Amino acid sequence: MLLLSISLFFTIILDHPPVYVHAGQCGIRQIKTRHLLTNGYDTQAGDYPWHTAVYQIIPTEQYICGGTLITSRAVFTSAHCAARPGLNTPRPSDELLVKLGKYTLDEDSPHVQPHSIDRIVLHDEFKMEEFRNDVALLVTKEKVTFGTYVQPVCLPANPSLRASLIGTVVGWGYTEGKKVANVLRAASAPIVSHRVCLESNLEAFGRTVDETVFCAGWRNGTNPCNGDSGGGLFIRSATSGTWTLLGVVAFAASDREDENFCSTSDYTVYVDVSKYVEWIRAKLKAHDRPPTGCNTNEGQKRYVVHNNRNVTFLEAWRLCQTLGFRLATITSQDDSQAIAEAIVSSSNTKGPWWIGGTDLGSEGLFVWISTNQVVGFRSGYLNYSPGQPDNAGGNENCLEIGRWGGVVWNDVPCDWKQRYICEHVV
Repeated sequence: MLLLSISLFFTIILDHPPVYVHAGQCGIRQIKTRHLLTNGYDTQAGDYPWHTAVYQIIPTEQYICGGTLITSRAVFTSAHCAARPGLNTPRPSDELLVKLGKYTLDEDSPHVQPHSIDRIVLHDEFKMEEFRNDVALLVTKEKVTFGTYVQPVCLPANPSLRASLIGTVVGWGYTEGKKVANVLRAASAPIVSHRVCLESNLEAFGRTVDETVFCAGWRNGTNPCNGDSGGGLFIRSATSGTWTLLGVVAFAASDREDENFCSTSDYTVYVDVSKYVEWIRAKLKAHDRPPTGCNTNEGQKRYVVHNNRNVTFLEAWRLCQTLGFRLATITSQDDSQAIAEAIVSSSNTKGPWWIGGTDLGSEGLFVWISTNQVVGFRSGYLNYSPGQPDNAGGNENCLEIGRWGGVVWNDVPCDWKQRYICEHVV
């Protein structure tokens, strides 16, 4: 499960086209409304309709791992979840079962789809003792039925890893009290460089971290833990809204006090899915292969100034999402000009208004909540008022514009109530 002590969940922008799983669509949530919980969060049913529960059913039914639906018949997971214990060979297919659309672990709701396994495909060079090529495909006997709670995710079309990207990892497993969580949970996980990962714990990662894996996490108790192997780390396109599988939970360092549990103060190692897309294509039959598609080039932003309500920062974020928009991001001088024009043409030109920057996830590191991009990343564009952000009072974690006129930025407490600006891309 995920040990959660961060303040909120972010999504992340995807900078390249995903690989589509079928002629329709992939990586699209069917449920659009959101509930936000601080101190990490339980997900909602349907939030991650590609997340899969993998069960061992012989001698008794028992949840063992997570997985990710990538086609109408294929689940991508860790090889060690599908291998014979202690060996590099697959289990008999009748020993495993997958359940799609599952939200609570201790009961099956009416929309859960159980599927028997037709074949298990381990990577040819999987080495359990070395954590090498730890990937597998579970091919179901029957096609799954796509709907509100079951959808495939996209696969990455190109290598996309870089330090500072923040993904979302989901799963069940052990909570802070070392008890299995019943509700599917999630947390953000920033990717770190191989150097940072190795220097953090050379003993644990020195012989296992290579070019086929990456490390991610906060090292603050927010971490996948026992029971989350095989689950995914995902990123979301800010333009198309599609979600892409970036990594698969592989392993973590052992807890220093109890080696039967993982350490939540170390990074987690993930399989880099982009390195295995061609392997997936080669192993799946023609009708199961994920074809390439989708153009997610960023369009032109349009800003909408909302002067009718005074709300907190997180309420503003939710309200924008309810409209199908996102809380305003400003990444260029053109954006600043466009938002200034929107304000001038609005019903009230006197600020302030919320925009989408916050450092709730990590003090001093402002990110755009709607895209998970670090403020100023890549573009280098910053428009803070002189002396800002200053975190006056120690609790100024959200950005506004227009307090002193114009469109310069200032940090203020997130629970202040004021108007807000949404954006949509056309």
